[in-house]
Amino acid sequence: MTQLLTKAEVDAYGEQGYTLYKKPVFSKEKMDKLRGIFEDHLAEKGDKLSDELDTPHFRDKRLLEFLLADEVLDLVEPIIGPNIMLWSSHFICKDPYVGRATPWH
Repeated sequence: MTQLLTKAEVDAYGEQGYTLYKKPVFSKEKMDKLRGIFEDHLAEKGDKLSDELDTPHFRDKRLLEFLLADEVLDLVEPIIGPNIMLWSSHFICKDPYVGRATPWH
């Protein structure tokens, strides 16, 4: 495991319940690939609202390259430990002027 978070960031998470990681997680090339996958899902969504793109990794195994990537796991492990499970994935997007109101979360 590569330690990407500083001790101060891990401590801030413990004290405040969040920390802000302000560096890119993926390389430009990898992010471009992920953006392309997202665009595929958006184009295929049909009549579904954009915010209904839930658990896309069930339908598209290409996403596992990102969801299970060392870049992600190395950020999470210092906070929750090495026993990490993928519970859900979600593309969060909202078309302008349509859809449901989203409460603060």
